[in-house]
Amino acid sequence: MKRKKNNKINTNGKSYPLHDSPFYKLRSKKVLFSLLKTDKEKIAHLKSDQGYNTFTQKSNKKTREIEHPVDALDIAHTKIASLLCRVTTPTYVHSGVKGRTHVTNAKEHLGKKRVLTTDIKSFYPSTTRQHVFKLFFNTFKCSPDVADILADICTFQGHVPTGSRLSMPIALWANINMFDELNVVSRKHDITMTVYVDDITFSGNLLNGRFKSLVKKIISRYDHVMHPKKTVLYKDDEIKVITGVVLDQDGIKIKNSQHKLIYQDIEQWKLFKGLAALPPESLNSRLMGRLHALSVINPRLKDKARSIKNCM
Repeated sequence: MKRKKNNKINTNGKSYPLHDSPFYKLRSKKVLFSLLKTDKEKIAHLKSDQGYNTFTQKSNKKTREIEHPVDALDIAHTKIASLLCRVTTPTYVHSGVKGRTHVTNAKEHLGKKRVLTTDIKSFYPSTTRQHVFKLFFNTFKCSPDVADILADICTFQGHVPTGSRLSMPIALWANINMFDELNVVSRKHDITMTVYVDDITFSGNLLNGRFKSLVKKIISRYDHVMHPKKTVLYKDDEIKVITGVVLDQDGIKIKNSQHKLIYQDIEQWKLFKGLAALPPESLNSRLMGRLHALSVINPRLKDKARSIKNCM
């Protein structure tokens, strides 16, 4: 039986400015169909909402509606995402860029006394078809009919889907004017800004409530909402938490909640070993995943991961 090919974003190691993108000044539907490896007959299905598997995902007592493209639409989304990920992003972006992570995002703000963290509420659902159309029409300078087709393909019920490989790059580029404006204002006030998906962080000596209000005003102008419960203006002497990383005067650290999860997994793993039983593969994978991910912050966890792996 032939194994089904697993689609994934592939940049082929390419990186180029926006004006070198195949989307730039794309005005031919025929060329677009060729680019997406589709045709006039199949495009109607790609433009509809029929190509999604939708379900509710529960995590940490929260529920999220997931819209996951399947089959031909998944292939089209992956192709578009691969092409968007080849376009060079501004230096303030730390998500979806090789060599940049949530940790590099946090490190940009080391040593800064004043920090403002916020995120865009319901970032993907609030990034609308109109945002996406404007991206291709105004930014990539596609013809109206090409931008219209791409806006339909890239959205579900009028917004960016929540469970596609395309979600992160299309949401970034559809909101690039907002992020650029925030960055220009930040630099004007000698403030550092970074973006990690929908998390925006600012740091600098001139940070204050007035700057926070300015950020809120700019975000609102682009039809988004600065999340009220996830917006924090840290005082000079406070420990800061930026994209899951703790910053204090000594550097970066792992959050206590993450330490607790590792401890719980290790204790559970030891329990199985003490009973001379094989720990479930799900436990092994979860524990090793956490140890390797957090070893970027605390290198000593690499030794812990190596020690546990030798006992598996």
